[in-house]
Amino acid sequence: MSTFFKQNSNLMTVLGTSLCVGVGGTILYLKLTSTFLREIHRLSSSIETLKAEITILNEKLEGKSKWRKKRSGYYSVISASSGDETDNYEDALGGSSEFETPTEGDTSTDNEDKVKGEPSADVTALYTEIDTFIEGGETEKLKAYELLQNNKTKYLTDADFHWRLAKCTYQLAQIEGGKGNVEKKKEMLYTAKDTAERALHLNQKSANSHKWYSITLGSIGDYEGTQNKIKNGYVFKEHIEKAIELNRTDPSNHHLLGRWCYGVYMLSWLERKAAATLFATPPTSTAEDALTHFLEADRLNPGVWKENLLYIGKCYIELRKYSEAVEWLEKASLLPVVSQDDKTAESEIESLLARYGGK
Repeated sequence: MSTFFKQNSNLMTVLGTSLCVGVGGTILYLKLTSTFLREIHRLSSSIETLKAEITILNEKLEGKSKWRKKRSGYYSVISASSGDETDNYEDALGGSSEFETPTEGDTSTDNEDKVKGEPSADVTALYTEIDTFIEGGETEKLKAYELLQNNKTKYLTDADFHWRLAKCTYQLAQIEGGKGNVEKKKEMLYTAKDTAERALHLNQKSANSHKWYSITLGSIGDYEGTQNKIKNGYVFKEHIEKAIELNRTDPSNHHLLGRWCYGVYMLSWLERKAAATLFATPPTSTAEDALTHFLEADRLNPGVWKENLLYIGKCYIELRKYSEAVEWLEKASLLPVVSQDDKTAESEIESLLARYGGK
């Protein structure tokens, strides 16, 4: 489930390029045009979306929804990336990376069947078809999106439908970005985030809703002001931890939490000082913390996730356990390259093996 995330490494460059999410700094770039465009997009929401919001509001008034959103400043987000210190900064607190997750474990019912009963055969069949398309190539993803759009009015109050729509919208946003359609990518990322948030409103016990809210929230980091990026970084961690609590068997949740830990651990002294100017207790983590989560992701999905194996190797390098690092990097190098994320990972794997292979 990564482009959910390159040249200079100091904090001011990170903030200035808007390629990564900043922990803090003395300069806050207010992107008025981005805000304006976003507001226009929100005002142009479809009638179906408005109906969904009305339905949710009615449920709240009737006391059926108990979900509460934490608004305080100590919550946040991460993303995925690989590379130099700038990427570590981005890992810790959110960015624009694509994140290719392994297939979600319980793809048809999530935890919602525990709340309102087993889904019908028709719903199960629809979700199975959508899930199959989502895991395919661009053409298949477009088919999944078409199916989701065609059935949107039927599932206005179904969290399982909305997290799938968020996931598919997010994936298509990355495809649009790869084609150079920057504004279309941005519009779709915000739509994906709003859709995932709606899934959470509908069912706070849905692990996949928490996960995709985290991923989509991290993906809008390029378009947010510095303070929002910082807050979103904490929200990201909060919801990934909740996703793990609800579903400990999904390897992508553990990988994401590992990425957050690794990014925080790799923050430079300057970045930590900048964070301390905004927060009394900036985030902390260790290479051991990150490694624990990456190893758990591999235990659940053994030896098949190239990027996860790369990060296991990187953690061992930080721990100065070079023979273990090389072992995992060599495992990663043997896996085929099947995505853009794999291409990026492969380049770093080759570089690290060339550097540490002889140690």
